[in-house]
Amino acid sequence: MLSGWKNKSVFRLLLLTSTSLFLFYFNPVSTRATGLTAPDPLQQMIDQARPGDTITIPAGEYAGPIRVTKPLVLVAQGSVTIFNPSPDPKQEPVVTIISDHVSIQGISITDKRINRADAALIIKGNHNILEQISIETMGSGIQLREASNNTLHNIRITGKIKDKSVASSMGHDHASHGASTAGQSSSNVQARKGNGIDLFQAHQNRIVSNQVSNVYDGIYLENSNGNQILQNAVEKSRYGYHFMGTSQTLLADNTGNENVTGAMLMETTKATVKNNQFLKQKNNPNSQGILLYDVTDSLLHGNQIEGNRVGLYLENATGVEVKENRLLLNFIGMQVKASSGNTLTANQFVSNVIQAQAQDSSTDSFAGNYWDNLQTLDTNGDSRSDLPYEMNPFYLALTDAVPAYQLFFQAPGFVFLENLFSAGTGTAIRDEMPTLASADEATAQASGTNWVTGILGLILLTGSMYIIYSGGKRQ
Repeated sequence: MLSGWKNKSVFRLLLLTSTSLFLFYFNPVSTRATGLTAPDPLQQMIDQARPGDTITIPAGEYAGPIRVTKPLVLVAQGSVTIFNPSPDPKQEPVVTIISDHVSIQGISITDKRINRADAALIIKGNHNILEQISIETMGSGIQLREASNNTLHNIRITGKIKDKSVASSMGHDHASHGASTAGQSSSNVQARKGNGIDLFQAHQNRIVSNQVSNVYDGIYLENSNGNQILQNAVEKSRYGYHFMGTSQTLLADNTGNENVTGAMLMETTKATVKNNQFLKQKNNPNSQGILLYDVTDSLLHGNQIEGNRVGLYLENATGVEVKENRLLLNFIGMQVKASSGNTLTANQFVSNVIQAQAQDSSTDSFAGNYWDNLQTLDTNGDSRSDLPYEMNPFYLALTDAVPAYQLFFQAPGFVFLENLFSAGTGTAIRDEMPTLASADEATAQASGTNWVTGILGLILLTGSMYIIYSGGKRQ
């Protein structure tokens, strides 16, 4: 009897020891952070912190969703990734900020949800700062909702959907935006791209030095005023920069490359678009470098618009000043339709297949632009051509009536009809005082003239001194 009891005790001891060893070595709790023990869940660290605290996040991977509801500073220590554990579209955003004065630095976010209306990261607060953040998403990257005075700096957003929906998008189908951002919450339908950075009723924000690639619209603003979009780069998307119903927006020193359209402004007023580069928007029949539709009282200054299907497109625009822009190597440099009261001066049109076309825009003022195919005559030496540069409306009028006639673009018979249509009718819109030299040429000529003048002055001075010296020596 005693022997049987001892055998049972030994068996229980061995079973307990084996179970303990199994749990110790094969514990499924994540230990991907540095150290021998698993990190505390990130949400737990946030909940336990006091307002104003700084949380240093140990390197590792953390499952979302994460919610920040008080002023905190979150700083990554090493490589920190926050992710959604599954593509279930019913899951919440990876990170949601519902507070003012939150700062997040150095984290990476991975969002695998498909066709969600909400983004990987959402801000619903003011005076927040996001810096050095990387986001990979199957939908939208960042959304600001009724959020003001926030700063987004040095953020990289990459869309992971590899379909061709953007390439086939029709450039003027503005209603399609809503369908894209409010996608169905179902993983059984084809995945659709969302916007990179999306602002709605969000004012006075600074979007600086961010990179966005392969999304629907790169940086999208709707009913948002006074925002500054500076030094960003958007590529391989539908609209690089898309403004709807905005006021006093500054778009400066940005780059748009290989999108359907570089920048699209619609129902926008008092915008400033300056010193940007819009390159190679040409792979879609509706591609433009800059598209302005129903835009008022705005400024386009110093932009380089190069290698696009249409460089600059204005329609229903009023009170827009377009000056000192460089439009070069575009299929069509500029198209202007049904616009009034705009001023276009000191722009350069160089090596475009068609320099400019204009229709129903007779009250627009074109003066002092440079056209490299201009047939010039300068009788008074003022570096202005006495012959105007004419923009024929025939092509735009005909293709508006019958779009299929675009197939005959630049056909010999088409060119003949175009010249016949405008001859003696006064229907062409003109640059009455085109300049004979581009700004670059004028600068080079001025520099060369100053150099020659300096050399001649030096020669005359040397000669005068020699004559004076020789005369004194004889005496």
